[in-house]
Amino acid sequence: MKNFYYPQKVAVIGVSQNPTNLGRGIILNLRQAGYTGKIYPVGPRGGEIYGLRIYQHLRDLPEKVDLAAVLTPARFVPQVVADCGDLGITRVVVESGGFSELGEQGRELEKEIIRLIDRYNLRLIGPNGLGLINMEIGLSLPFSQLAPVPRRGNISVIAQSGGVGMHRIAWMTKEGLGLNKFLSLGNKLNVKENEALAYFLEDPGTEMIYLYLEGLEDGRGLLEVAKRATKPIFLQMPNVVPETSKIALSHTASLATDEKAVDAACRQGNIFRVLRQSDFLNAAKMVGQPPVKGNRLVILSRSGGEAVVGAYACKRYGFTLPPLAPALADFIHERSRSKIIKPGNPIDLGDIFDFQVYSQVMDHLCQDPEVDAVLLNYGPVYDPERAEARAMAQHLIKRSRESGKPLAISVCATLEEEDFFREDLGVPTFHFPGDAVRALSYSRDFALRPDPDDPGTDEPDFDEQEIAELLRTAAGNGFLPMPLALSLIEAAGIPVARWLAAANSEEALKAASQLGFPVVLKLAAPSLLHKTEAGGVILNLNDLPAVVAAYRRLAGLAAQHLPPGEAWEVVVMKQVSGGEEVLLGAQRDEAFGPLVACGAGGILTEILEDVALRVAPISRQEARKQILETRIGRILQGVRGRPAADLEALSRALAILSHLVDRFPQIKEVDLNPVRVFAGEEGISALDARIRLG
Repeated sequence: MKNFYYPQKVAVIGVSQNPTNLGRGIILNLRQAGYTGKIYPVGPRGGEIYGLRIYQHLRDLPEKVDLAAVLTPARFVPQVVADCGDLGITRVVVESGGFSELGEQGRELEKEIIRLIDRYNLRLIGPNGLGLINMEIGLSLPFSQLAPVPRRGNISVIAQSGGVGMHRIAWMTKEGLGLNKFLSLGNKLNVKENEALAYFLEDPGTEMIYLYLEGLEDGRGLLEVAKRATKPIFLQMPNVVPETSKIALSHTASLATDEKAVDAACRQGNIFRVLRQSDFLNAAKMVGQPPVKGNRLVILSRSGGEAVVGAYACKRYGFTLPPLAPALADFIHERSRSKIIKPGNPIDLGDIFDFQVYSQVMDHLCQDPEVDAVLLNYGPVYDPERAEARAMAQHLIKRSRESGKPLAISVCATLEEEDFFREDLGVPTFHFPGDAVRALSYSRDFALRPDPDDPGTDEPDFDEQEIAELLRTAAGNGFLPMPLALSLIEAAGIPVARWLAAANSEEALKAASQLGFPVVLKLAAPSLLHKTEAGGVILNLNDLPAVVAAYRRLAGLAAQHLPPGEAWEVVVMKQVSGGEEVLLGAQRDEAFGPLVACGAGGILTEILEDVALRVAPISRQEARKQILETRIGRILQGVRGRPAADLEALSRALAILSHLVDRFPQIKEVDLNPVRVFAGEEGISALDARIRLG
């Protein structure tokens, strides 16, 4: 990747003197950004552009270039890529559209380009993108004009959509935020997001990364890269609902990814998933600031109303407003004009017109170890005090940098003051106090992020050979018979209520006698996915006659509702009473692979929607965190004097399930519902198991 970003000689292919030629835009952006290397325009008609000769073919260039930017009609791109290969140009950026995003003909062109990449051992970005930018050397390859030229800074952007990338960069420039590098992925034929992300995470010039994606090919790879990150990553991925999938498919040939899977991966990888562009822009304003290392925030405000707004945001984003040190409170009280209001936090300085007091308050806060960050609601009231207010703000910024105390500034005055901070001081500010508090929370959450989970710390020791043998007995793909599913879960080490299978009423009677009453009878058949709704579960069987009647009832149900000829049997299970019903499950996502789920179980699972997900495998410690994200998990922890359930046993079962589906890719879906968990008692008990192979 580094060779893409630091070329000394660049060829731009597809340039002409025609005023409507898009290739001209690339040349203009390179010139305006101050590219420090050599530029060679190439186009079949020749001529001159911006004082540069247009060469008619790559082989006419006086020297070999390090990188080729291609913007020709799609049908010519394979030949251009081949020419690059013949001339030893190993880095190619294709901005042309007209490929898989438009249909089968475009897909064939992409296949041809892939063959050329393999043949010549090339690296290629695109097609159907806007190239890349490196502000460190003025390398700016988008064909759309960048006006004004982006500021140089420490934020890098990866975007599958070139248009989205340009829009983010434009707003970054407007908000006083500096760009370091940009990559437009386009259709991702060769260079993909995980490789680019790994490069930016190691890049010395990058301190924060914004990643916009419309599709994921290797979600697990993204998660593994993110787990190693020492820089904040902000992911925006809107193509997670049916309403966006058709648009994205025609735009960048990307399929939708499940939203809950994306959320789970972001949680595990300490990635900030942003739903609004403004969230990223606000967070980016903390780049270059010391990290926020705790929840204790002090608000300085001349406006009482804006102080209230900030205090509400603190509550929303998990900050506390600690009381002021007595000496500081006394100082503020003495310097106030009325000496009526007792100073608190937020500090309402509306009664103080001496801006030196603000500076002295900041000096106190910078020395106070009980304060983690400061929010200044800045606002001179009238023009004569503007100069003094600006000098105060500069002092606060200086003290923040010297002491390592994070400072966020919300401008609660004329917008002209925002221009002063941004243009004269090079300091981005916030439009509103709530935005500032949100940005501080991103800084805090990254600084206090937990260590990534290591699923290898306590891998379950189930017998893989035994499980493989059980899977081999399955008759092809589809749902396993319930007895086989229960046997497999038991072999993995997940506790199951005592049970026996019965092929006729005599076996059912024998099983019930052996298990002891009361028992439950369950109809087991591959097509019967929801037994309870179909009447296939009969509870509270306390004697042998009740078992016989129940078996006959299930036999009648099978004859009436199951497909003709489908094999069925009955599972006789020891009835388990009491406890809470929990769901443990697993499924496979196209991008992230196996996922595990836990949440409220029983017949109300779909209604309650109380489920947390993780990308498998996970450790017991991570499983416990996952469980406690759910409402049922917090109930099981013990509430209002109710004893806690055995969360350790439940966590162990969830971790086992995660390793099971990770090690056996033929398992496509698992549903253990319900799993009974008991307040104040040890152990858990799975009462049903549904497993689908594929």
